[in-house]
Amino acid sequence: MSDATTIEWVCETQETRVDHMFDALNLDHQGLEHVKAAYEAGNKIDACQKLIDYYREKANTAKQVMKPVSPSNDTHAAAEQILQDTFTFQDVTGTVPHQADGSLDWTHRGPNDDREWAYFLNRHNHLHILLSAYKKTGNPSYVNRINDHIHEWVQVNPYPNEHTGDPRWRGLETMSRINVWARIFYALAEDDALKPATRILILSSIPDHAHYTQNFHNPGGNWLAMQMCALANGGLQWPEYKNADEWIGYATRTLLPEMKRQIYPDGPQKELASHYHGASLSSFQRYADLFEKAGRDVPKMWYEGLENMWNYWAYSMRPDGHGVLNNDSNLDFNRPRLLQVAPRYKRPDWAYIASNGQEGEQPNGSPSIMFPWAGQLIMRSGWDANAHWAMFDVGPWGIGHQHNDKLHLSVAAFGRDILVDAGRLYYKRDKWRDFIRSTAAHNTLLIDGKVQDADVKEVTEPLAEDVYQITDNFDYARGSFTAGYIDLDGKATHTRAMVYVRNKFWVVVDRMTTDRPRSIQGLWHYHPDCTVEIDGTTVTSTDTDKGNVRITPIGDTHWDIEMTQGQEEPFIQGWYSREYNHKAASPCVTYRTNIDGDAIFAWVITPGKGIVPNVNTELLAVDAVGVTVKVDEITVHIPIKNGQATVK
Repeated sequence: MSDATTIEWVCETQETRVDHMFDALNLDHQGLEHVKAAYEAGNKIDACQKLIDYYREKANTAKQVMKPVSPSNDTHAAAEQILQDTFTFQDVTGTVPHQADGSLDWTHRGPNDDREWAYFLNRHNHLHILLSAYKKTGNPSYVNRINDHIHEWVQVNPYPNEHTGDPRWRGLETMSRINVWARIFYALAEDDALKPATRILILSSIPDHAHYTQNFHNPGGNWLAMQMCALANGGLQWPEYKNADEWIGYATRTLLPEMKRQIYPDGPQKELASHYHGASLSSFQRYADLFEKAGRDVPKMWYEGLENMWNYWAYSMRPDGHGVLNNDSNLDFNRPRLLQVAPRYKRPDWAYIASNGQEGEQPNGSPSIMFPWAGQLIMRSGWDANAHWAMFDVGPWGIGHQHNDKLHLSVAAFGRDILVDAGRLYYKRDKWRDFIRSTAAHNTLLIDGKVQDADVKEVTEPLAEDVYQITDNFDYARGSFTAGYIDLDGKATHTRAMVYVRNKFWVVVDRMTTDRPRSIQGLWHYHPDCTVEIDGTTVTSTDTDKGNVRITPIGDTHWDIEMTQGQEEPFIQGWYSREYNHKAASPCVTYRTNIDGDAIFAWVITPGKGIVPNVNTELLAVDAVGVTVKVDEITVHIPIKNGQATVK
């Protein structure tokens, strides 16, 4: 039998694949005349060779070919791991075992038995690591491993031609390989390390990948955005296939309505997870980039939608350049991408925000903003690196990747996160996942120890204008959780309203309406880097020369206060996850009290650098409509039912 790297081997052992490839190709496509002649003459080997020659010339003409590198024995740590069949996905490193036939077990779930690990293995993004390492070092072992993995994968993972959750052919993995293989195929067009047999195997498999993506894609959400972008990319990268125009057309027809379906008018993607907003944004932007590069028109409304999405990223960004940590999100560092796109969209205000005022032009008006469809109030003291920043969530649950976290508050100040959302951890269904998604992992209230149930996924209108204010001196918003608490006896509703007095402090008011006596737990989660102390009824982070906050209850409510950090039994509490598979013990302060019926609580949250001084507080008035408090010399009225907030 011929060498498995050759065209002869492919034609001898993969005859069905070769026939499938030629059947899928439009041999009348300009430039394929010699390929067609050889194939029609019955010389498949010559036809395959001429097809490879065609793509080599095409890659050179389009300047997609990677510049030649000088061979060496230099090494690259991550690539060396891959040579040992060891991979790191989402911060978890594991070695993939081999099957009886010598091939990798492409369904291996990694050391934590996590299906996400198998998904990442089959997305083939590790080939980018190998390609980058090859560019840097010239070590032929790295490019040879790219060849080996594609060569093996195509052979041992036949197309199922049906919808599947198998990690080898699930939707996200299939679409990812289209993108990865396209880059590899053209970048290595002049490199003999990508063997002729592997090139033909890629070409034979692309129609299957496109067929799966077109026929078995998700009905909506960030998956659909990514899948349709990849399908269009397949057609644009390989227009020689008979169905290439249909792939592009289908992707366009399917994707264009998604800008309206997935994106609220104020910019956020409807899953309301900043990380997945980024995933959809990347796909939508890539779609425009692909069509621009191919000289094809993209509707104006598409760019308007993209600008709204980027605008959300800009105006919700923390002073340290990270995005919102909410629902199933990582603490993503968004600054570089925003700085990159700001000139393209002629938005110097984005550059100003992302650079903390070092570039661009300062935005007009208040630095705070309400996203009324998403129900997210972003509060700031300014645009500098040490500015106060907070996010208050009064919006819908989200259409996917939801956490039960309505009325949560996150706070950052003086360059660091202080009061935090607990993050996403991972997607395995276990007690840790249950905790991280629950109300107990967020800065809000538990009622009789019970957590929030599912809420409204999506809204059809923005928040009423009377539930929020943004002025030069302060910001205000209120919201209620009315969907009920899991396994709670009777009925209870939590309403939270807050005022941020710019450059000073936050006042938070919680109102419970209930049909019976209750136990109330107020949760405040600090970042793992914070040193936290309980001082009487107040709680303070105390790190020298760093951003800190002091939490001070207002009024005469008796609170029992305890701090939990890194607890696993009798229940999980006091943990934080900045990204997938990351977990760190973090201080959680719990305020407990009992109420006989309806009740109102108030807190002042004071930021500072280093020592945060005590504040003098006085509860001046409380009724069913609102609360008036005095913090030092400032009087704040916070409506909890209707009316306008005031600060004097």
